[in-house]
Amino acid sequence: MKRQKGFTLIELMVSMVILVVTVGVVVGALLQAQHATQGVAYEANTQENLRAGMHFMLEDFMQAGEGIPQGGITVPYNAAGVSAIARPGAFAPNPPTFPNPAGPTGFIAMPAISPGWTVGQDAKTVNPTNGAILDGNWKTDVVNILYADNSLQDSSAAKNNLYGFPVNQAATCPAGVIDPAGAFVTLDPGCFLMPGSSKPITVGNLIMFHNANGTALEYVTSVAGQRINFGAGDPAGLNATGKPNGTVANLQNAGGGGFPPTAITRVWMVTYYIDSTTNPADPQLIRQVNYPNYPAGPAAVNPPQAIADNIENLAFSYAITNSAYPGIGTYPAGPGNAPTPTLPDTPGQIRAVNVTLAGRSEAPYRASGYPQYLRNNLSTQVSIRSLSFTNTFTTAASATAP
Repeated sequence: MKRQKGFTLIELMVSMVILVVTVGVVVGALLQAQHATQGVAYEANTQENLRAGMHFMLEDFMQAGEGIPQGGITVPYNAAGVSAIARPGAFAPNPPTFPNPAGPTGFIAMPAISPGWTVGQDAKTVNPTNGAILDGNWKTDVVNILYADNSLQDSSAAKNNLYGFPVNQAATCPAGVIDPAGAFVTLDPGCFLMPGSSKPITVGNLIMFHNANGTALEYVTSVAGQRINFGAGDPAGLNATGKPNGTVANLQNAGGGGFPPTAITRVWMVTYYIDSTTNPADPQLIRQVNYPNYPAGPAAVNPPQAIADNIENLAFSYAITNSAYPGIGTYPAGPGNAPTPTLPDTPGQIRAVNVTLAGRSEAPYRASGYPQYLRNNLSTQVSIRSLSFTNTFTTAASATAP
């Protein structure tokens, strides 16, 4: 009898085993490639968030102190040297005001950089297995950066700068008026035609007054033609405070002689902090310009701007020149890496800022035996251009010049 051609059962089983093993190897390789690609994507996204946040911060730090007096801008304070200026980015249980250290060196001037060591919201993360929010009760840092907007020009063909002409210099700007109590300022249209171009003067702006008698800072609550109003109840606590010092009224000549020629300049206060409260599963790096949520309601100006997602920590340290603590002690890492200036050192001695951002992936990485977030951090140091040099021979004019 002729033998039938074909495969035996054993041959078929061996072939199937080989096929299964081959498919398993290929599928495993594909899964590994997929997991690797996913991991790379998560890492790249985390790095992109960190770089985006760092980019914004470095841009603002590079401008810190530009166009403002070396000693900062005077703010309203009482006889004891205590002010009550609201601090953007600070949250309970910390008071939402700038610090007032004991003694005669309280917060009487707004410096170019206001450190906020551990005054921010808690650093929070997420359990990658069950999604529970984890709070280590570690406070993040806040920083407030102040600099002048020297690019603001008016709406006329001449493109005059806001600070280019004193408000009440009769020879050039006779129509300029400063209210003795600081409730408003009226600009001469021949010197600055309101509201200005590009980014016009509007509600929520901060205006610095500066003349031979000093400086003062106020918050714009409304604009009407050539008149800028500074009403009471502003979110910063700068207007109509009734404080005996640091107000626009204090810039008048002694004996009720009116104001000397007084220039005004728009300034920006930029605040960086971590918002881990709005959505604890996605803590965000916030860039806040001036003060948010005024007036209350849908017309509120200057809303907080999220510039990076999944940022778990924000930390700063500062290089302090001519520190009173040059050795190990008050600053364990030395005055080149101080978490915050300690009296008698002040923020006016800051010359460089060390910035650290820590972030995580947007979702857990599940290729390992258990899900886990991929984490990364980015650190750098930025020198403060406008604070790099100090005037050893300070005069009244140089102390108040923009």
